[in-house]
Amino acid sequence: MLIAVIGGTGMVGTEVVGHLAAEGHEVRILSRRPPATAPAGSTHHPIDLRSREGLDAAISGADVVVDVANERKSARKILVEGTEDLLRRCEALSISHYVGISIVGCEKIGLDYYVAKTAQEEVIKAAPIGWSLLRATQFHELIDFLFTTTAKFRFSPVASIPVQPIAAAVVARELARIATGEPTRRADQIAGPQIESLRELSRTWRRTEGRKALPLPVWLPGRSGRELRNGALTDPGSAAAGPSFADWLARKG
Repeated sequence: MLIAVIGGTGMVGTEVVGHLAAEGHEVRILSRRPPATAPAGSTHHPIDLRSREGLDAAISGADVVVDVANERKSARKILVEGTEDLLRRCEALSISHYVGISIVGCEKIGLDYYVAKTAQEEVIKAAPIGWSLLRATQFHELIDFLFTTTAKFRFSPVASIPVQPIAAAVVARELARIATGEPTRRADQIAGPQIESLRELSRTWRRTEGRKALPLPVWLPGRSGRELRNGALTDPGSAAAGPSFADWLARKG
C-alpha cells in the first residue's frame, strides 16, 4: 500500500511513518524539510502547506493520505481551509482514504486553536472521499514541553484541570492501524491510561526531573475554563494501554 503522511517529520508523524514502513508499506514523507533519517521503504517529498506547492505531485498515486500536520499561528488557514483544499485534491486524484487527527473535547473549548480543530473536524466529516478521524487527548510530550518551558522562568503552572495524557507513540500506532484499514467515516477517540490534574502532573514532573520551580496557580475564566475544570479534555471510556505520564518521564531519558 502507498501511504502519504503529511507532517511526517513531526512528533506524531515520525512515529506513524516508522510503523507503516516497518509493516512493509511504501511511505511518502510530506513536509517542508526532509527528516534527518528516514526508515527503509520511505521517501521524502517536499511540500509547502501555505502555498500548496508540491502537494499534488506528493500525493498522486497514493492509496491513503494520513494528515498529521499541525499549525497554531495560522490554524484556520492551514487546518480548516487547507484541509478543504487537500480533500478536493484527494478526490480529483482518486485517493480513497483520508486519515485525520483531532483533540478529545475540542468542541467544548472556545480558544482559537480548539475552535479551528472543531471546524477542521466538520470539514473532514463532509469529505467527498472515504475518511477516518482519531481524536486524542493531550500528549505526554506537550505537557513535558510546557513544564520544561515554564521552568526556565522558575515557575510551574498548576490547576485543578483534569487531563488524561497519552504518549504520541501510542496515538501514532493507532493512526497507522486505521490507515491500513477501510475508511471508518467516524471520529474515534483514544486517551491516556489515567486521569490526573495539572497540579499532580506538575508535581510528578518536578520530582522526576529534579527541577525547582515555584508552583503558580493558573485560572482560565468563562465557559472554556469551566469546561476544562469539568474534564472536557478527558474520556475515561477511551483509555488505551500505554505508559502513564510518570512512566513516560522515567523512560524518556
